[in-house]
Amino acid sequence: MNKSHFSLTISRLWQQFYTWLVSSSDLQVWQESDSHGDIACWRAYDPITGRSACFGSEEEMRIWIDKCYYM
Repeated sequence: MNKSHFSLTISRLWQQFYTWLVSSSDLQVWQESDSHGDIACWRAYDPITGRSACFGSEEEMRIWIDKCYYM
């Protein structure tokens, strides 16, 4: 393996690690559906604090996010 190929490989590994590190600490938000495919609730999870919450609407979830992270 030549020096430039080695440097490129290390650079790519670092970029992948950094992407994983940053994305694993992001607030995660998703919808859960009932057996009919209707939205049952909105869930949020913060991997940094370990807090999670469930909401009946997207608007309620957004209000919670605003209060926790922007106020």
